[in-house]
Amino acid sequence: MRRRVLAALTGLALAIAATACGSTDAASGGGSDSRQQVTIGYIAGPAPGMHLLLADEKGYFADAGLDVEIVPFQTGISLSNALTGGSIDVGVMGAVIANFPARGQGKVFLLNNLEANIQQIWAAPDSGIRSVADLRGKRVATTTGTAAHLLLHVALAENGLSTDDVEIVNLDMPAVSNTFVTGGVPAAALWAPFDAQIAQRLPGATKIGTSEQFYPASAIAGGWVANNEFHAEHRDALVKITEAWTKANDDITTDQAAALSTGCPRLSEFMTAEVCAQIYQQAKSFSTEEWAGYYEDGTAVDWIGRMERVFVEIGALPQFVEPAQFFDPSIFTDARQQP
Repeated sequence: MRRRVLAALTGLALAIAATACGSTDAASGGGSDSRQQVTIGYIAGPAPGMHLLLADEKGYFADAGLDVEIVPFQTGISLSNALTGGSIDVGVMGAVIANFPARGQGKVFLLNNLEANIQQIWAAPDSGIRSVADLRGKRVATTTGTAAHLLLHVALAENGLSTDDVEIVNLDMPAVSNTFVTGGVPAAALWAPFDAQIAQRLPGATKIGTSEQFYPASAIAGGWVANNEFHAEHRDALVKITEAWTKANDDITTDQAAALSTGCPRLSEFMTAEVCAQIYQQAKSFSTEEWAGYYEDGTAVDWIGRMERVFVEIGALPQFVEPAQFFDPSIFTDARQQP
């Protein structure tokens, strides 16, 4: 399979370029081998990216008749802008699957995992903070509008508090971690791998909350989003993507260590294979059969709805939209029915 992995680009420059590019010729069926061409952008991290990278590395997209171009992104905003602008056909991302699609910017068609312990809340030594309830009146560093902010909001609510009861210090995530370990704030809501920096530089710090601890209120799932035009015109390609995803998911749930040893080297530009594996192991994976049940019984759409409601509550979305308007589980169902 011909794989064209583009160099990682970041932030505003990428977003501007993506918007300017216009639509692609993806899924046109061109090329000498008549494989459908699809451009897939992804957040360059293990939890959102592992199924994509593993499927590509093991040739599952080629087996499904696809020629994929993989483009790494650093932020959900730049990825979503590229998706909306048409320079990519599909985006693989984290919690923002419940944000931009709710604004009409794409259709969710597939989930990857729950980021169970990837988002975390930490308290500094000698801060007097032993639990989330102790955060009242404290300064908490996080990156607003992100999954870490979602966790903080839910954790406070589950303890009878609101974000009005704390002082949120909004920083980019590297600064969140650095400010916390250098004593600038007594608490922080962040995500892996920044917990490794805490372990190294502030070993007396205490982890006081994770997404898994406050499940299901804090369910944080990542997944796949097609831009609206691609979803409308190339549904067959999305079914093929899901067929390839299913094989990768079976690999992950059957022998996770082997799957990570194959997929993690694809992230070597961003992290070591060891760090990649450590991060992914903090996510919660499900067998393909379990996913089938979650799509059928409404669990999957409930997770999306819970994330979306929190985005509304923290002011990152103007209003709640029923997830059924932007989530299409029928693609997964159709892929499961393929011979």
